[in-house]
Amino acid sequence: MSEPGYRRQWWRRFALGLPSRIRSGDGLIWVHAVSVGELLAVAPLVERILLEWPDKAVLITNTTPTGSEQTQKLFGSRVEHTWFPFDTPLVTGAFLRHWQPQLIVMVETEIWPNVMASARDQGVPVALVNARLSARSARGYARLGRFTRDTLAGFSLIAAQSKSDDRRFRRIGAEPEAMHVVGSIKFDIDLAARRSQLEVIAEELGRDIKSRPLWAAASTHPGEEQLVIDAYQALSERGLSTRLLLAPRHPSRTGDIIKLLAKAGLKYQKRSDNLPVTIETDVLLIDTLGELSAFLGLADAAFIGGSLVPRGGHNPIEAAAWGCAVITGPHVINFATIVRDMERGGAIRVVTDQHELADRLASVWENEGQDSEARRARSFIETRRGATRRQLDLLKGLL
Repeated sequence: MSEPGYRRQWWRRFALGLPSRIRSGDGLIWVHAVSVGELLAVAPLVERILLEWPDKAVLITNTTPTGSEQTQKLFGSRVEHTWFPFDTPLVTGAFLRHWQPQLIVMVETEIWPNVMASARDQGVPVALVNARLSARSARGYARLGRFTRDTLAGFSLIAAQSKSDDRRFRRIGAEPEAMHVVGSIKFDIDLAARRSQLEVIAEELGRDIKSRPLWAAASTHPGEEQLVIDAYQALSERGLSTRLLLAPRHPSRTGDIIKLLAKAGLKYQKRSDNLPVTIETDVLLIDTLGELSAFLGLADAAFIGGSLVPRGGHNPIEAAAWGCAVITGPHVINFATIVRDMERGGAIRVVTDQHELADRLASVWENEGQDSEARRARSFIETRRGATRRQLDLLKGLL
């Protein structure tokens, strides 16, 4: 954690000097979203809570500086905001006494034993929403035996994304009466506000941004950018002059990526320079936060990173909702069920290396298959909406 704002406030993770509430209201709901991915996943639910329970305050905590920054961008003064406390009994107990939440909402796989114990001691119900559990994580929790079972028993509600997630939670000791299969909030993506952002970005980038076939490499990790560059060059060798929107998972790695682009002889621009794209630009490096969704809206095709290297993959739903031809690598354990279902529905293609990535991208334009794939991708998303409403109704039962 090298971000200066984090270093200045690390002591708040010890529940020291916690901020006072800025919003009045009858009670408070604490939502913990560890980083950007979890925050974006739960954002539709938070929006519904703010809309339907205007008399209640909402506290959002994060663990990473990027998650904190994104929280402030999305919600600003509409919510309380601070860092997640260290999971030790004295700290979590003090944190809960300070904020006095009526309900604690954890996201995806956030299972913290001492938070659970302090919540039980103070009589606060805890829910795990948009819950997912990979086979690998399930094996790890299973090794802890009774400790895992006792911790999971503290959840009043576990709203699982899929039947597979539900089975894994039950297998490691979750209480059957707490379990519900509701689908993923991520399918309830609302692109309306992002379309406005897209229009602004497109105007800033100028008319040349779409002068070549446009594809995105989203949320890439170390070792993956070189593979994406190799795929770009392979397309060029086939006579396809494309333009790449390259968005690393962590913009702090921009310097390293620039070295790779320079070594490959590619002409690039940084989004943070806020200049129109020139006709010669091969790569637009997205080194900003909060704009990736809009850039997916510009692209014809999108490769979802963290998947050609063993990082577990990232969420492909937003690219599908925009109508991109969606591509991922084989390392998708974090989104295995979603990718499997999308693949069965023809809404995503899985490639194993940079050569297959180049072949798949080429087919998008050479075979003009983009429109049919876009329809299948959008249809896949539309038929799976509704998880936000279902989870909100379940949360109401805990208040």
